[in-house]
Amino acid sequence: MSPDDLPPYTPCKCVGPCRPATCSCIQSNNWCEKFCACVSCKTRDCTFSGCSCLTQCRTERCPCLTAGRECDPDICKNCTTTALGTAPPNRACCNMGLRLRKHAHIYMGLSSVSGWGAFLGRAAAKDDFLGEYVGEMLSQAEADRRGKAYDRSNNSYLFGVNSAWVLDARDRGNNLRFANHRSQPNCQTRVLMVDGDHRVGLFAVKDIAEGEELFYNYRYDLDNAPDWAIC
Repeated sequence: MSPDDLPPYTPCKCVGPCRPATCSCIQSNNWCEKFCACVSCKTRDCTFSGCSCLTQCRTERCPCLTAGRECDPDICKNCTTTALGTAPPNRACCNMGLRLRKHAHIYMGLSSVSGWGAFLGRAAAKDDFLGEYVGEMLSQAEADRRGKAYDRSNNSYLFGVNSAWVLDARDRGNNLRFANHRSQPNCQTRVLMVDGDHRVGLFAVKDIAEGEELFYNYRYDLDNAPDWAIC
């Protein structure tokens, strides 16, 4: 699903069982979360139950990963020790990078493609979490307004998080905002649900060497893509 199609989560205030006619979670196709007021629903099908993986939650066998969520140590059976820092290395959950802020070292430098680029300070393996794309949270209307101005300068750091919100990393981002576009990239972005919020993580799609420039696919509309991005 495209981030633009993801509905934001709003905690429901249901008294008694959640029902489609009254529950904001059901109406937006979201799970009820631990922040909802529906006490009677905590053991029902409308609440996500987490995972009970015995390995590292790195594949689609993990129900959290498949559902587009990070693991939650409050509900996932075997992920609490990772959050506490006591899990054995070969059993530690690998699906809590955003929650635990386990960012790789990313530095900026002159790009081989255009302007500035983002570079990896330490080698990473396929599927490793590299960092979070952060920025100012904008409404869709404000993002459209800024986007028109950014298009004129051919320089935009907007990233859609869900159907209601857009990140603008131009002035309040980190070094990941300098990662450039490539149609065959070495990274990919994933929008994951973390404690009721959609957050954007960057992950390696293959082994990446120390000092290598980071690229992900911006999914440009070819009619509007800059010349350097068409390949």
